[in-house]
Amino acid sequence: MKKLLFTGGTGFIGRNVIPMLRENFDVHSPGRQELNLKDEIAVREYLSRECFDIVIHSANPNPEKNELDQKNYMLEDSLRIFMNFYAARNCFEKILFLGSGAEYDKTMEICSIHEDQCFRSIPKDIYGFSKYIMNSLASSSRNVYNICLFGCYGPTDHHTKFITHCIRCCLRDEPITIRQDCRFDYYHVYDLARMMIWLIENEPNHHIYNACSGERVLLSEIAEEVKTQMGSRHPIKILKSGLNREYTASNERFVKESGLYPKISLKEGIAMQIEWEKEN
Repeated sequence: MKKLLFTGGTGFIGRNVIPMLRENFDVHSPGRQELNLKDEIAVREYLSRECFDIVIHSANPNPEKNELDQKNYMLEDSLRIFMNFYAARNCFEKILFLGSGAEYDKTMEICSIHEDQCFRSIPKDIYGFSKYIMNSLASSSRNVYNICLFGCYGPTDHHTKFITHCIRCCLRDEPITIRQDCRFDYYHVYDLARMMIWLIENEPNHHIYNACSGERVLLSEIAEEVKTQMGSRHPIKILKSGLNREYTASNERFVKESGLYPKISLKEGIAMQIEWEKEN
């Protein structure tokens, strides 16, 4: 059984993905108190001692969700953590890290975008820029792979995320509010886990894969689906007219190579998340 290090195990993705990974691998996910990912020496000693086969790097500094992270150091901290693993890349079979659609530069339209366009423009925001740099390093490596994640959702998602927001508005018997409508691509976290397992067990042909459903859906359509499933009679309130920039991607590369299509439809995923929100 392969020994796997998963960083960011207490986050939304880690909480959902790790139980599925543990069905196939020996997964270790140290918390901050056990391992400071920003400490080069501590990381080097930990990796040398534990001898992992695979690293999945999911941790990312986020001041909005953790008070220990500082906004002014987001770029440095993100890159420092990544580089601590990248520098040791020859010690592992593979490093998989979570990229973001933001690396395609969100100041431009991102419409069913393909991985071949990943270097079309340097992102203006710090988050996208850090992921762009990581992808640049991965693309010239032997064994580092970018899982370029778009709108991932599922149980335990943060209250600020759109689908959770819609569900909680209905639970409070309030109208669903949308700042501005736009087309998004939403990908269930359980399908992300299936993607990770395939990338671990196979030899990928490329160093970047979009993690997405390949479907373009309006936020207002998602809100209507939540309303329908929850029996809400309140109207949807869109605060700004027109459409904001699109944020959708093509999953053709991964589907063609792996034969794996997304298993959970948006309708099914919303139903699962409604059930979780009601219970918790």
